[in-house]
Amino acid sequence: MKPFIRTGLIASAIAFLLTSGIALTTWNALPEAGDIPVHWGPDGQADQFASKSDAWVYLLILPGTVLLTGLLLALVPAIDPRKRNIDTGRRAYLATWIGVMTLLTFVQGGIAFGMLGTGEDTLYSDTMVRLVIAACGALFIVIGNYLPKTRSSFMFGIRTPWTLCSDIAWEKTHRLAGPLFMVAGALGMAGAFLFSGIWLGLQLSVLVVSAALIAAVYSYFVWRKADDRDAGSGLTI
Repeated sequence: MKPFIRTGLIASAIAFLLTSGIALTTWNALPEAGDIPVHWGPDGQADQFASKSDAWVYLLILPGTVLLTGLLLALVPAIDPRKRNIDTGRRAYLATWIGVMTLLTFVQGGIAFGMLGTGEDTLYSDTMVRLVIAACGALFIVIGNYLPKTRSSFMFGIRTPWTLCSDIAWEKTHRLAGPLFMVAGALGMAGAFLFSGIWLGLQLSVLVVSAALIAAVYSYFVWRKADDRDAGSGLTI
């Protein structure tokens, strides 16, 4: 097993233990009677409630997600046709892996924080949603910092038809995408504490999607001028 995969699995195991521990601790601390908030809308307000006997299902979602995500990330370097490129860009892959595990653990803490507040107390849910959005913004800053260091692969990075058939297009696209994602993440972190209502939840998504679309369109134009673009095999049958 490659060292970076082993490190990622260790991070996943730690995240799984933490999220499971948070789930158990939170469930034991929940009141026996009354409605418990288990889901929050993009405006930060609780919009779904459950009894304690049903709340455990929601607390187990994140530990399950951590487990499945960790196993998937460990598998990808083995099944990607360009696995050598993932190995070359392993720092970017591992940083993203650890960042995702950290974010999922943080989200589990936010869910626990929100559940332990009463349904009428909007301070808990509003604060929780803002902190989770800010953490997502921080993750995109990390991803953006490492994107220019990635190499062409089918499962990691800005994958368009043009970046996948030209190393030049891949490199130039990710040099642009990196700063775009960092700016989107930084603006999203600020927006987590500046916006309210529906835009509280939507602003980061709009920023990240915009950054991805700009990078995707740019990849086409740099591919057109790339010396190594794939011109086809020349076969007629």
